[in-house]
Amino acid sequence: IMRTMRDEAYRTSIELAREKGAFPAFVWEGYSRSKFVQSLPEEIRRAIEREGIRNVTVLTMPPVGTGSIVTQTSSGIEPIFATGYDRTVKQGDRGDTKKYRVYHPLVRRLFGTDENLPPYVVTAHKIDPFFRVRMQRIIQKYVDTSISSTINLPEDTSVETVAQIYMDSWKQGLKGVTVYREGSRRGVLETSEHAGKSLEQKVNGYVHPRTRPPVTTGVTERIRTGEGNLYVTINEDDRGICEVFSAIGKAGGNAAAQSEAISRLISLALRSGIDPGEVVEQLIGISGPVSVWEDGELILSTPDALGKALRRHLQRKGFNSSAKNSGVQLLQQGGDGKGIALNGTCPECGSSVQMETGCVTCLHCGWTKC
Repeated sequence: IMRTMRDEAYRTSIELAREKGAFPAFVWEGYSRSKFVQSLPEEIRRAIEREGIRNVTVLTMPPVGTGSIVTQTSSGIEPIFATGYDRTVKQGDRGDTKKYRVYHPLVRRLFGTDENLPPYVVTAHKIDPFFRVRMQRIIQKYVDTSISSTINLPEDTSVETVAQIYMDSWKQGLKGVTVYREGSRRGVLETSEHAGKSLEQKVNGYVHPRTRPPVTTGVTERIRTGEGNLYVTINEDDRGICEVFSAIGKAGGNAAAQSEAISRLISLALRSGIDPGEVVEQLIGISGPVSVWEDGELILSTPDALGKALRRHLQRKGFNSSAKNSGVQLLQQGGDGKGIALNGTCPECGSSVQMETGCVTCLHCGWTKC
């Protein structure tokens, strides 16, 4: 089949050269050195020498995933990825998506649905990946440029197996090869067996966070704390909140290091599927050495500020948490609403602090904020 395709494609390009001329840079002495040209039948090589050839290269096998769906045909040399699968398509520029069920055209024409299919209907995941490499090697002999062919692998495929596939492909002379381990990219062709599974991966029994997408969107909020102004950025991907960044004080300071560490752990928890309300519950109420009032709300510490910023974001989004205390009522401000609250603790000894000669002071060990 491939020999016929190659020979007829080259004969057609020779006929075009006879009609319109060879491609401008054609020189037979250089062109004939190509190993691929040397593999052509002698009568085709003689015709190219005599007439020239219209196209620099003639054959390729491009990726045709979407194209094959539109035209209701097979995907080039690809085996059937799945007899039926859920496909997600973006709608407009706002990032909205629509999911719908797709059946392979052969399966739909022959069987209607993909339920109770006979055993001879085999999908890409059930084909030996090393057989796929050997098949592509044979086809590559008759294609002068490269081939787009994806070797589909089950979700539990090891790194060693992937490495061996690439090494075998190189040894057998493939110009390129792609592997796709199911579940490794969100929103890309999912078989029904994989649909609905959590994208947080378990390795050796541990949950690992989902991959951060290249682009996220979010908001930044400024909060006054006892250690200075805290800037909290909360970002989302298409599954919800995925990360929190914070900055406070000067770069390299102790407060900045602590807020960065807390934010990294918050982000890790959120991308691992933890209920954001549980994160809020753990942070709100942590006391620091100095508390302040901020817009009618008592900010006990940097962790408390992070928790309350996250809670406000969840409330704006209408998020309903299963955590019991994630929606703690706001503390009411007393007095004139200015200055430092006196229910903090000493960072040195943990005792209560109080205002003394204009500065927050610990009467137990002598520590002062000033």
